[in-house]
Amino acid sequence: MKKEASSFYPSLDRVPKPAFGLQQQAASGVDYGTVDPYNVYQRAAEDQQIASMLATEAGRQALGAQMAIPIRSQLDYQGMCRRFFEIDVLAQGQIARYDKDIDVSATTVTRLGEAATLQITGEYVEPHTFEIFAPAAIRLRDIQQRRFNVLDRMQEKIKIEVQKEEDSNFLALTEASIAANSANNAITASTTGVSKDFLNKLSAMVMRWDLPVYAFLMNVNSYTQIRAWQRNDLDPVTQREIQQTGLMGNIWGTDILVSRLVPDNVVYVYSEPRFTGVLPIRTDLILMPDDEPKKATIGFVGYEEVGMLFVNLNSIAKGMFSGYAYNTAGVCS
Repeated sequence: MKKEASSFYPSLDRVPKPAFGLQQQAASGVDYGTVDPYNVYQRAAEDQQIASMLATEAGRQALGAQMAIPIRSQLDYQGMCRRFFEIDVLAQGQIARYDKDIDVSATTVTRLGEAATLQITGEYVEPHTFEIFAPAAIRLRDIQQRRFNVLDRMQEKIKIEVQKEEDSNFLALTEASIAANSANNAITASTTGVSKDFLNKLSAMVMRWDLPVYAFLMNVNSYTQIRAWQRNDLDPVTQREIQQTGLMGNIWGTDILVSRLVPDNVVYVYSEPRFTGVLPIRTDLILMPDDEPKKATIGFVGYEEVGMLFVNLNSIAKGMFSGYAYNTAGVCS
């Protein structure tokens, strides 16, 4: 009589053990590491084990527990500053030096990444590179208790923190550049929120220098005002796009980008990266081990060394608006 399995464990007895390939190799004298470089035999055994687990309810529960992912409280932060720069990966010992257009000023982040410096004269500019650190650590017991790969998640969090630091320096450099170039690109003001007329006048601040407009950058609260535009403000195709996706990715060929690091009442506009600036990378993001055996912790430190340079301040403009108030929850009222 065929015996029914009450759990997935008896079924695993019929699955080749992890050493199955080695046993076959020893018995046949064939080196599967040579004739099977893609681990076909090992994958076949794993597939058979998964199939056996899927055959029973208990097996499916155990398999689902192993595949669990952490419950996210929010979406991961997405860095945006590199979209506004030309990327230049420096060779070892290479000096970051870039020619500056005539009759325009340039700004760069200082070595410590704390402020910006302005350079008006000179044929070229040499931006300093600064370091970014993002440490993280976790106890060994937490690694064993979690049902997902907590080390991978920790490395993702390190990458997010580095991106936040990059974007914070980028916005600080943007503010310093706008203040230094206020005689050419004055701040555009609006008393009716983020209207089409406001964005049109803001983009004109860059276009009047014969520069193409690349993107608007704003907070998501500011973007909600665009979604509230009336039917007369949008063409039928854009109306349908917003209804189906809830998003409008560009206007007049200019991208609309959002970041929660941008103040609620501010909108920035930038020209194309080739007219705006350079981001020299001396060391791109790497993870270095930072374990503490005495504390039973596994740790990593995210590290990179980059620089930021705006070669033409006329390629950046700022707009500020009023007429909309936000409550403590960040909702427009």
